[in-house]
Amino acid sequence: MESDLTSVDYYFNHSLFGWAIKDAHSRYLYGNPLVCRYFNVNQHQLPGLFDTDLTPDMHNYYDRIRQDDNKILTTHNMSIALKTFDYGRLNRLRSFLVEKRFWQLPDGSDGIICTYMEIANVYFSPFLMPYHTRPFVFNRPAEVFTDKEWEVILLLQCGVKQSVMPDILGVSFSTLRNRLARCCDKTGVTTSAALLRHCNQQGWDNYIPPFFLKKGHVSIN
Repeated sequence: MESDLTSVDYYFNHSLFGWAIKDAHSRYLYGNPLVCRYFNVNQHQLPGLFDTDLTPDMHNYYDRIRQDDNKILTTHNMSIALKTFDYGRLNRLRSFLVEKRFWQLPDGSDGIICTYMEIANVYFSPFLMPYHTRPFVFNRPAEVFTDKEWEVILLLQCGVKQSVMPDILGVSFSTLRNRLARCCDKTGVTTSAALLRHCNQQGWDNYIPPFFLKKGHVSIN
C-alpha cells in the first residue's frame, strides 16, 4: 500500500490534517503520521484495524459510522461528521471534524479517504455575546483554576443561576460554594460578579472545560 501511495505520500506526510484510507469493510489501510498520533499507534500497526480497535469508547456508535461508510461507497457522496471520543486513550475527550470521500484503491477496489481536523476553536460566542465575537477554545487559557473550577467559571459566563449549577455539575450546593470561594480567593475578589469581571478582563471568557464535551458521532450532512 505504501508504494502505491508514492505520488501523494509527500502531501499526506506534510499536511496539517490527519489523513487515513479505509477499505470497503471499514478497515484502515493507511494513516499519515498525524492521524496515527491521534490514535496513538504507529503506521505499521494501523493497517487492518477498525475504528473500535483504535478508539474503544466508539463501540456504541459504530453502527452509525458503518452506515455512513456504506453510504459513501454506494453513492460516492462526501460525508462530514463531528466525532468526540477519547482518541489516543488519554482519558481526555477530543473532537474532530471528519470529512470522508469515496476513494478508488490502487487495485481497483472501492475505499474511503478520511480527513481528520481537530477542533481547537469554534465560533459559538455570538450566541452568548452578540456584540463581541471571539472563538471558544478547548485548551486552558491559564493554570489559575482546576478543571472543576473552570466548569463553574463557564456557567457564570453563560448566566446560569447558582441555584441551578449543582444539578448541572452533579455536586452539592456546599461543593459549588467551596469552588466559587476558591476561585474568588485565587483572583483576589469577593463576589461572583467581581469574579466574572476579572475573568472577562483577563480574556478567560471563552474556555470550554472537558466536562462539557460529550462522546458521540454527529453527521453534519
